[in-house]
Amino acid sequence: MTNFDHPANRGVLAYLGDPERLRRSVSEAASREDCSPADVSDPYYKLGTHPDLVARLWDELGKVLSADCRRVVFGAPVLVRPDSGVLFAFAGGTHTYALRLPTDVRKAALAAGAMTIHRYPASPELGLEASVLDLRDIGDEWILGGWFVSEPQWCSAAYRYAGGRMETL
Repeated sequence: MTNFDHPANRGVLAYLGDPERLRRSVSEAASREDCSPADVSDPYYKLGTHPDLVARLWDELGKVLSADCRRVVFGAPVLVRPDSGVLFAFAGGTHTYALRLPTDVRKAALAAGAMTIHRYPASPELGLEASVLDLRDIGDEWILGGWFVSEPQWCSAAYRYAGGRMETL
């Protein structure tokens, strides 16, 4: 379960639980702070996140971890370290997933081309204005995933980081 009091979760929980974000959410579980994927009728298709992103996060990156870290927080698919409750990855929408990394791994990810800002185009047919996700608003440790070859190693580092001493709180 997610530790809602852990300082490392402050930024990401503020983002995921933002009332405006939740108002626009089409996730079946948007009204639930924290639940298991088993509590959602079809978590790959009912969380308002593209199923490829859910599979990338939970099945591809999550398989390298020593524990099952799959959770749903404020309707979003996430990875949470079970023993600390620290959330270290999330996915959303049709384009983005992010990892919370220790400094050295984050620097390597950025050098490999990972970004911290995603610009969403407007979708007038859906009533959506253009917007920007700047992960620095969530915390300096976060990077956007992009199917980089090193992401499984980054995810392992994120898992270890979520269980150890927090460099940035």
